[in-house]
Amino acid sequence: MTFLGYASALSAIFLLFAYLRSQRKLRTLEAQAYRAQNQLRGREDASTESHDRETQRLLDALPHPFISISEQGRIIRINRHAAEILSGRSTIGRSFRQIILDAPLVDAIAESLENKSTLSEILRLSPNSPFSSEGGGKESHWEVDLRPISLRDNTLEIQLMMRDLTTGVHADQVRQDFVANASHELRTPLSIISGYLENLTEEGGLDNKKIAKKMLATMDRHVDRINRIVEDMLVISKLESEDGVPLKIAPFNLAVCVRDVIERLELVIGKQDARVKVKVPEITVEGDLFYWTQVLFNLVENALKQNANSSLTIRIEARQSDNETVITITDDGLGIPSADLPFIFKRFYRVEKHHSQTQIKGTGLGLSIVKRAIEAHNGTITATSTPGVETTFTIRLPHAPRAEGS
Repeated sequence: MTFLGYASALSAIFLLFAYLRSQRKLRTLEAQAYRAQNQLRGREDASTESHDRETQRLLDALPHPFISISEQGRIIRINRHAAEILSGRSTIGRSFRQIILDAPLVDAIAESLENKSTLSEILRLSPNSPFSSEGGGKESHWEVDLRPISLRDNTLEIQLMMRDLTTGVHADQVRQDFVANASHELRTPLSIISGYLENLTEEGGLDNKKIAKKMLATMDRHVDRINRIVEDMLVISKLESEDGVPLKIAPFNLAVCVRDVIERLELVIGKQDARVKVKVPEITVEGDLFYWTQVLFNLVENALKQNANSSLTIRIEARQSDNETVITITDDGLGIPSADLPFIFKRFYRVEKHHSQTQIKGTGLGLSIVKRAIEAHNGTITATSTPGVETTFTIRLPHAPRAEGS
């Protein structure tokens, strides 16, 4: 082989080695690029997961239910509060129509999705709605806010925010009912007093002293009724105020309190030929004596009023354990029909709705005051009745925990 031949061969070998080195470097660079790409993708995924976790944390901090719905009507995300309300249901990725079964709410979401529009209104949901789970079988009221949000990838989602207005709506209704009932209760005695005064002030109105005396006696009874209504309204307003009633808690002798109540009702008891049997030991109770006197007075007086035409026996008993004091007031009168029993503690509710012209009916606030006063002491009251046999009111007053060493 000539010199030129050797030179060409060596040149080819060098070129081959150079090519192989370049390929090796290229593969190294490709591997480095691949690793860098994977690292970048991992960082992006980690960043996305971190962002999703932070978003969910913020949504869970909201005090109201939140649900995000895609253009296709599927639930994208849901916060903790909404998840608790819809407990037991798999929600993510499912149609909102499968999850939210309340027709008014479904219609509102569908309208916002169809028109891609903001919608804000107050909805009334049925007692069977999961959103009414805390309403005790009552309708719930919700402020619903629906807002379409455009995302960066040109997609749209509807964000649903709900705020529970049930407590406020029910409170407003209670206030309206209270005013309406109070006006009605006051109107009747005022109308009677006004009519009798008109008759008495007419010329010759006082000539017939027998009729005039009868009118004045009736007016006097109705004035007493007005005074009682006003006093009871003031008491229950204090008990139901948002600030709570300032109780003057102090130990008192329950047996002495019971004897005081019976003494105050002695004339009525004697007039109705009723009997009151007391089995209350000399035990000490912690509470506001004023309100406990009212509680016992109203319960005994209520039994007497509801059984004015029958020979009645009332039993007042009490027992005390380490944890609670239990007081029962039982009578063997006409009783309370089962249909009325769930409502007897409502304001202005009366079981006996028919009264004679000479009989002045109660204010309808007595049992309501009883319940509120007992609840203010963290106690409970329940009622059971077998009409014509026995009616029993049971009060349970838990004892406040004592400090160690006391």
